[in-house]
Amino acid sequence: MSNATARLEPDEETQEAELTEAEVFDVLSNQRRRFTYHYLKQADSPVVDLRQVVDHVAAWECEKEVRELTSAERNRVSTALHQFHLPKMDDCGFVEYDQQRGHVELSDPATELEVYLDVVPGPDVPWSRYYIGLAGVNAVVLAGVLVDVAPFSLLPPTSWLVFLVASLVVSAAAHTYLTRRMRLGSADDPPGRVER
Repeated sequence: MSNATARLEPDEETQEAELTEAEVFDVLSNQRRRFTYHYLKQADSPVVDLRQVVDHVAAWECEKEVRELTSAERNRVSTALHQFHLPKMDDCGFVEYDQQRGHVELSDPATELEVYLDVVPGPDVPWSRYYIGLAGVNAVVLAGVLVDVAPFSLLPPTSWLVFLVASLVVSAAAHTYLTRRMRLGSADDPPGRVER
């Protein structure tokens, strides 16, 4: 079972966000709405036809290509988006949904959101535990160098210092890279989607 948490990274230029944190978490607590937000965030045009949203959300849910979807799969997602999810997103100001024309557009505050999902599938370790483990390893290395016991006495202290710094730099670079890939709207497929 996957454990997912969302972290909002506020845009410093738009501190007066119209969306509250509670509204954002409420909207993004549902996978179908996360998929919708992901698609709208990466869409080429600000105003998107409902059919395009339905096709992509249904494809991600069914783990199929859009061209492989059945009409029943499309209808199930279309009905839920049209009758419940998009009106809910519109009510809280997350999207502007024109039901008559079938057009959906992210609101300005939602466009500026940077949402990062920390998806931990199965036995993977979340970053917080990884950094605690890294700090523990580095503390053992530092203690060994200070006490001057083997194997730490075999290399000069500067070599161990380079090891400590390198472990932090490599970890931070990997974390930054993976964090960018896990932002909603930043890749073709939404984060947390089970791959076939």
